[in-house]
Amino acid sequence: MMKILIIILLFLNSSDCIAKNQNLKVKLNNLKQQTVKIHNEILTNNEELKKIKIDLDKNTQKKIILNRYIKDKDLLGRRIIFLLQDKFYTNQFTRIVRNLNNSSKELITKQIMREFFLKDVKSGINEYFLNLENLKSIDDELALELENYKTKKKDLKKKLLMLEKKIKEVAKVQKKVKTNTALKQKAKDLRKQAKNLNDLVKSAQTKRKIISKIKSRIKMPVSGELISDYGEGKDQHKLKNGLVFKVKEDSFVTSPMDGTVVYANKFKSFGNLVMIKDNKGFTSVLIGMRNLLISTGNEVLVGEPIAKISSTLQSQLYFELRENGKIVDPKSKVEIL
Repeated sequence: MMKILIIILLFLNSSDCIAKNQNLKVKLNNLKQQTVKIHNEILTNNEELKKIKIDLDKNTQKKIILNRYIKDKDLLGRRIIFLLQDKFYTNQFTRIVRNLNNSSKELITKQIMREFFLKDVKSGINEYFLNLENLKSIDDELALELENYKTKKKDLKKKLLMLEKKIKEVAKVQKKVKTNTALKQKAKDLRKQAKNLNDLVKSAQTKRKIISKIKSRIKMPVSGELISDYGEGKDQHKLKNGLVFKVKEDSFVTSPMDGTVVYANKFKSFGNLVMIKDNKGFTSVLIGMRNLLISTGNEVLVGEPIAKISSTLQSQLYFELRENGKIVDPKSKVEIL
């Protein structure tokens, strides 16, 4: 009877632990979705800031050109003086008397010059006032754009603080969720046994070939400049099986797909390395991150911030993708939005 009671208590305790762990997983997933949403908003905000900055630069350049034109009135002034010195606005009688003392050729030449300068002065005056109007319009646009830029900057700062807060919440809940200890042990063994990157990735591959009708959602892990394409191998480690990115500012690296982190640690001279697998046969490899926000055994969502990357000259992000063990060009699989 005592044995049965102990078994029942163990079963109830085990069921309670499973239910508790499941609730934690649901909470964790909700928090992760929130981080993905906030990070996507940050990316959108950044793109909007870039566009506003381009418009600001264009309008500032226009303003400089207009100011230079308006300030440089010497030519217009000289032509007005020429017309006044030639007594263009004298009365009809004076002009007739003066014309009698001049040859017809001189009269024609002077008349042509007068007409040319008068037309040019009229055009210059019109342009001058038009440019003043344009300058006022550009000033108004610049004021609005600057205000918009400042607002977007404030929003960006708020969202970054929100994201940092959510990432801390994720980390706190993640510690309470039970992870695959066997996976962690395997990662430790791989770190010691693997001679190179290829060995590391191959050892983490599943034996059977996975075929799924459901396509994986795969996205670029960072918003940055592509400095080395698939097959080029221009990055610091001479790797050519993936893409190499350079970021202009300190930013987050996100998971390229939904999956499980099978390796998240330093590896030889590569520094921090993250390997993520999904259940559809894809494995992604990321190298070059400053510090990691996840660990081996964690479940990650596509677009979830998993690390930070620096904008220093030496910092580059390498992104490799394998499908059922075969190296593929990441661009051929990345989801087109």
